[in-house]
Amino acid sequence: MKTLAVIPAYNESRTIREVVEGALPYVDGVIVVDDGSTDGTAERAGETPAEVIVQPRNMGKAEALRRGFREARDCDVVVTLDADLQHCPDEIPKLVECIEEGADLCIGSRFLGKGGRMPMANRISNAWVRFVMGLLAGQRLTDPQSGFRAIRREALDEMELPAERYAVEHIMILEAARKRFKIKEVPISCVYGEETSHINPIRDTFHVVKSIVSFMLRSGR
Repeated sequence: MKTLAVIPAYNESRTIREVVEGALPYVDGVIVVDDGSTDGTAERAGETPAEVIVQPRNMGKAEALRRGFREARDCDVVVTLDADLQHCPDEIPKLVECIEEGADLCIGSRFLGKGGRMPMANRISNAWVRFVMGLLAGQRLTDPQSGFRAIRREALDEMELPAERYAVEHIMILEAARKRFKIKEVPISCVYGEETSHINPIRDTFHVVKSIVSFMLRSGR
């Protein structure tokens, strides 16, 4: 299977090169979408063999991923991972193997693995989201907020992802469930270091709720 990695990045000049170089041995190509960074992220990514796409301004993770997906055409599997080294590129083969074994969407779960200690705010947010997404998707998922995942290209082509910012991961799951695609999880590790989170708890929770409600109204749920 030909595999491409899509890495959305916003002000991650410190880590982006290491993430790209870590992913390259496991994929056939890497696409970095620089989401309006002001710290030289695009320049650092350009020092690697990755294809670098620069958004004219910060448009949010959802738009960065959609842009990357549009460019990742000639492949069988698309892998997404964050640019801040929380995700371990060495674990990409686990997600791709999950697709090879029949899944359409494979999510790397931090709760099934032995990741670092998740901040309490993240745990509270994840608990609420797990409950809601489990009801809406019709199956139990341990980590619906994880951005480390693999998607079969054919399935991705059938998904509508009209989400804002970080809600894109949730809408992808709901779309996959609506289309009756096979969703699986595999355990991953996750490292929480001194990186600065770009998530605004109030604003981004609002966007998640708004996107989920819009999805439910659109799909007639």
